[in-house]
Amino acid sequence: MTTSVAPQAHVQTDRIFFTGMAVAMAATAFVGFAPTYYLAGLNDAPTPVLTPTVHLHGGLCTAWMLLLVTQTGLIASGRPDIHRVTGLAGVVLALATLATGVFVALESQRRVHTAANAGTLADPYVFVMFPLAAVGLFALYVAAGVANRNRPDVHKRLMLIATMSLLGPALARIVTRTTPGIPGAIGALLLVDVFLLALVAYDLLVRGRLHPATLWGGGLLLVSEPLRVAIAFTEPWQAFGRLLMG
Repeated sequence: MTTSVAPQAHVQTDRIFFTGMAVAMAATAFVGFAPTYYLAGLNDAPTPVLTPTVHLHGGLCTAWMLLLVTQTGLIASGRPDIHRVTGLAGVVLALATLATGVFVALESQRRVHTAANAGTLADPYVFVMFPLAAVGLFALYVAAGVANRNRPDVHKRLMLIATMSLLGPALARIVTRTTPGIPGAIGALLLVDVFLLALVAYDLLVRGRLHPATLWGGGLLLVSEPLRVAIAFTEPWQAFGRLLMG
């Protein structure tokens, strides 16, 4: 993540917006996982299975959120030199997050295939589409962001959209707690779009048009959402899910 070269009139608003978005996403992740992870020992809710791998993945995702807040804060405070150094750690962290995310998705002990849930969102062979798509898109956006690290306006937008793709599990838990009639996975896809809409609105208000990174990166995220749902319920995907999960 490198310092902004936007027109001077936009520099301060950029700093406020991107730092605020990073903080908002980190707070959303905390709220989503607080009852069952961060604050699991402080409430009466059933504690889910928390294996060492789940703790590792949770720690890595938490570190990513904190890193994003730190990185945007460093740019806002005029320290791109430190930002570039810590950005190297971000690449390693992203790779580790991807690897553990795939492993946790495939080895989940919470979801079990039964005759009753076959072909529904509760079926692990259907549901596995959602975490795999999320970490896959995360990796794609981070790779594109790193490739564009010398184009700050592109870089920071791609990193925001990458982080949006990680918010699905946290948002699904919020949906499940607040609106039980809506499947968590579906509600999460809709709520992710709230963050994307904020980026779109910012571009239109400040730039007068969508930034190409917002247009193409956000467009891919939007197109992927109905595709995930459509593909997840097909028999070929469920056969692939059975192959992956054993």
